[in-house]
Order: sequence, then C-alpha cells, then structure tokens
Amino acid sequence: MDTINDKKILTIDEAAAILSDTLREVAERKTTVRRASAVAHLALAFAKVAEIADLKARVEFLEQALKKRK
Repeated sequence: MDTINDKKILTIDEAAAILSDTLREVAERKTTVRRASAVAHLALAFAKVAEIADLKARVEFLEQALKKRK
C-alpha cells in the first residue's frame, strides 16, 4: 500500500484482493455478511473513484495531444 502522503491508499489490485479475501472469509464463516457488505460498499465506491481518475487522466492526455497538433 502507498502512503497517505502519496494520496493513493490502495491500488486496484490491492482492493480486489481485499474483496476476494472477504468473500472467502464469508464462505468459510470467518466473517459476517454485514462486514462483507461494508467492504463491498467501500470497494464499489473505490472502483468508481478509480474509474473517474483514469478517465480524467485520459482526457487530459488527449487534450495535451490535441494542443500539440495545432
């Protein structure tokens, strides 16, 4: 995991691993469905933010490329 100073707390792969581990823990009855639901809710929010950040970076790249073409 990255530090808070780097602004990234998790990578997509780390978040996916946490979600996968949580699902396994539910199946093995090592955690509650309530906890897993909270983790899933956070994972969904994180996925949306990551997608928006990726789209923002792509748009900025395209804008810079178009400016260089002029």
